[in-house]
Amino acid sequence: MSRAAATNDRHPAGPPAPATGCPYQSGSGTTTDPCRDYLGLREEEPVRWDEDLELWFVTGFRAATGLLRHPALSSAWPERASTPLHAAAGGGAGGDGARTSGLVRKWFMFNDNPAHHRARKLVAPLFSAERIAAHRPFIEELVAELLSGGGDSLEIMEGLAIPLSGRVICRVLGLDAAVAPHLEPWALDVAALLVADYLPEVVARGHTALQDMTALIDRALEGELPEESALYLLRQAHRDGEIGLQDVWATATFLIYAGFETTSTFIGKAVRSILHTGSWERLRTADLGPAVEELLRFDTSVQQVARVATETFEVADQKIAAGDLVLIMLGTANRDGEVFDRPDHLDYDRRIKRHLGFGFGAHYCLGAGLARLEAQVALEGLRDKWETLRFLEPPRTRSHFGITALERLMVAGVQP
Repeated sequence: MSRAAATNDRHPAGPPAPATGCPYQSGSGTTTDPCRDYLGLREEEPVRWDEDLELWFVTGFRAATGLLRHPALSSAWPERASTPLHAAAGGGAGGDGARTSGLVRKWFMFNDNPAHHRARKLVAPLFSAERIAAHRPFIEELVAELLSGGGDSLEIMEGLAIPLSGRVICRVLGLDAAVAPHLEPWALDVAALLVADYLPEVVARGHTALQDMTALIDRALEGELPEESALYLLRQAHRDGEIGLQDVWATATFLIYAGFETTSTFIGKAVRSILHTGSWERLRTADLGPAVEELLRFDTSVQQVARVATETFEVADQKIAAGDLVLIMLGTANRDGEVFDRPDHLDYDRRIKRHLGFGFGAHYCLGAGLARLEAQVALEGLRDKWETLRFLEPPRTRSHFGITALERLMVAGVQP
């Protein structure tokens, strides 16, 4: 099917769904669906061409799952893909047509095999089930410390999600815990660089954050490092001639960014979803393993991933041409009513065979197990501390160059 046909000849199966579809719009402490920014995309075909942005949106779960492992789609979109916004700005981040930064383009999440596999396998042992389980006592102790205050209120982001994820990823890397407070501003500026690198200020801020991160890594590499830390493994691989210093910087900055940003965002969103849906009482008796999976499905921290087509192929009666940018909307796919019964309901008893909260295929999130553990322990700590929990004020978000950050999540509870 041609793009013109794909755009103009739609045949909806029935009346369009509501823009949000969220059943929790009243009586839950907030009147705005936190997922409103992407659920409206379900009104469209599961694979559609956007004339303005000149890219494909993929919103259907089955199409998204298939495309995440499609051999004709490359993860190296920062190297190969652009948009009209970049063309209007005179090119990519450096004015040469390339996106983001040279260091980010070396992140293994933005590379295909064999480069992706080679870089990933160096640090994969750090995220084995055994190694992750070994972090549990530290995470439990840290959550207990963060929740040790005697008050009846807490700002979830600054008081729990941010320091927890920051100190855990510092431990994984082998960095001093004092570094943790610097991670949030760095992560926000790098996140903006991934989506708005056509703006000079975003490029400048993102590159500064990466420079600060690499300077920190260099200092750490010169000192003593725990033998089971990521930086120790990377330094050893560099000394053995397996990788270059740029590869050390690339993998370490990626782990800092992804390990902090993904987990802190998810913990905040999980608490927001629980209170938004008025389901705290149900959570108190729920099995937290399945509950965390359902929370990941309901409002995942990574809403979209990009791919670029390396050859022409067809999917869902649409022809994707070589060079086309494809945006796979994970959050929307996780609310696909053809796959999930009552997709806009938060059901802690739901037994999910698969969701896309951590992606799928070769680029499935390496730190998924660690993120799950942090979220489970954080929720365990909250329900041990408070019998009831509610919003003390409406959740507050802010836009950071196109990135919507959950800035403040103030809650109040009653102790058992």
